[in-house]
Amino acid sequence: MDPTPAAGSDRLAAVVGDGAGAAAPEPAPGELVPLDPRVRWVWWLAGGAAAAVVVIAVAVLAAVVSLPVPTVPLVAGVAVVAAVAAAMVPVVRYRRWRYALRERDVWIRKGVLWVTVSVIPYQRLQFVDTRQGPLDRLFGLAQLVVHTAALGTSGRLPGLDAEVAERLRERLAEVEPDAASL
Repeated sequence: MDPTPAAGSDRLAAVVGDGAGAAAPEPAPGELVPLDPRVRWVWWLAGGAAAAVVVIAVAVLAAVVSLPVPTVPLVAGVAVVAAVAAAMVPVVRYRRWRYALRERDVWIRKGVLWVTVSVIPYQRLQFVDTRQGPLDRLFGLAQLVVHTAALGTSGRLPGLDAEVAERLRERLAEVEPDAASL
């Protein structure tokens, strides 16, 4: 599916505008909107913490259970793999995660190994909220979550600047059910 904001690019500006009539810079036709680059730091820190937990778990398991392989090389190998994954996955994830607010829907692409494209029509939106975890707050980021009536059809945009996420939330909350006024 083509994520290009169709003839309604002025409608896209209305969604991402600042509410005072001045629109934020809108992407060129055919250009997808990336997440805020600061989200990579959030993902690197979370990945590093997860990698540390995995390495500690393997070290404890190796100390408790008699393994047929030497313990130090095993733990060192797991540490190297975990560190590389924690460093590289956020880079690929950031490159793949894009979104577009089109004339009648929200278009989201995400994934590292398996790429998922979600198209959520404005007419299906039930409510929109923003979320901030501790790392999001530390970096001034927020997540925008759009909910639909159907189970499992919510969309999530992590790594948005907190002010941008709030503006998007307010604009999407104002969308008429038929999306005619967007």
